[in-house]
Amino acid sequence: MKRLIGLILLLLLISGLGYFALLNSHNVAVHLYGSFTLQFAVWTLIIGSFVLGFLLSEARVLFSSPQGWIRRLRILWERREEKQRLRHQDHFQEVVLEGNYNEIEKTYRLLEKDPETPLQLKIQHLEQLRFFENPQEVLLKYDEMMSDEPDQIELELSYFRMLIRLKDWDRLEEQSVQMKKKLPDHPEVLEGLSKMMAQKQLWKECVELEQRLLEQFPKKHTEIFFLEEHTEHLKKSFQQDPQFHHRWDSNYLKNFLPDQKIRFLNAIAEVELLRSQNEYEKGSELCTNHYLESGEMELLRLWEDLFLESGKKSSVLATLKQAQHSKKRNAYASLILAKAHYQRMEFEKSAAIISRLNWPEGSVPELHQALNFMLARQGHRELELPYLISEWLPEERMLGIPLENMKIPDSSSLLEMHPKA
Repeated sequence: MKRLIGLILLLLLISGLGYFALLNSHNVAVHLYGSFTLQFAVWTLIIGSFVLGFLLSEARVLFSSPQGWIRRLRILWERREEKQRLRHQDHFQEVVLEGNYNEIEKTYRLLEKDPETPLQLKIQHLEQLRFFENPQEVLLKYDEMMSDEPDQIELELSYFRMLIRLKDWDRLEEQSVQMKKKLPDHPEVLEGLSKMMAQKQLWKECVELEQRLLEQFPKKHTEIFFLEEHTEHLKKSFQQDPQFHHRWDSNYLKNFLPDQKIRFLNAIAEVELLRSQNEYEKGSELCTNHYLESGEMELLRLWEDLFLESGKKSSVLATLKQAQHSKKRNAYASLILAKAHYQRMEFEKSAAIISRLNWPEGSVPELHQALNFMLARQGHRELELPYLISEWLPEERMLGIPLENMKIPDSSSLLEMHPKA
């Protein structure tokens, strides 16, 4: 009610001043004594009234409640400081986005003086330093901050991330002991540990950590590159520890990979187990059957490894040869069979298979061209060699060899140039 009455009186005062201003050409005359008169511009009088009112109001509060007046003044000062602090923080975020190192450091020095600067901004500053300073200096600054800010889990997690990015595996191993205790199920900790296991080539442990990531954080780790990497690590774990297949359950992959890909991984695991037991015939037969079903070229490469490790046994060769008489006959399998015959120095059989292979124009595999050339050389068909070499190494490719590399590159790393019996 008091505020309403005060507002009414203020409006009456302004209206009165306006009335007198119109009568006196925007001036107000005050007759004090006799002919002594004071004239004021109306705007001066209005502003003066407001200032006088404000001073009287503040004086009333000051004398009636000094502590309250001082507290109100302190709050106003703190609000001013808070606005200034927020401006500095916003400016820091802007210069970080711009990537201006000098401006980042200049703004951060202002933030550093403020004891109320959020830890998150300090961490952000440290993480930006990796783009501008050498790794040792960055890690040294992390050490300094962790000594100033002990037991800050967010800071320790940032340090853990930085060690992963810098691939400082020794420090990472030390830090991982603490992180496993403090944040055993944090996705970044699990991811860092899996990368450390991959660096050590401990594939079983690496795969188990990646499995936990897929099971506990499926939305975060469904990217194609992560799944491809996990698939490669699984293959390596089967090769490193063939018994791992008995402890591995592929059900967790059903939400991420097609059934055919999962069957392919199970086939790899079974073949590696047979390989470890020197069961080359069974392993090669399994490779052949799964290749004809899935078309995964890696199974052919695995078959070739088994063939060579078996000592180029005819029984292993027979597993792929039988597939050539089935309805699922495959040109790539035939090409590997021709190569196997060549490696056993059975040149006529190899040449017979090569002669029956037909490829779409422009898509002849280089292995086919290399075999064709070497079979011609073995068969003393010298007249064909210039033509075959021109097909194998076309003129454009030959002319593309730079001066510093005067040697023709090895065009078939898969092929043994001089097979041994």
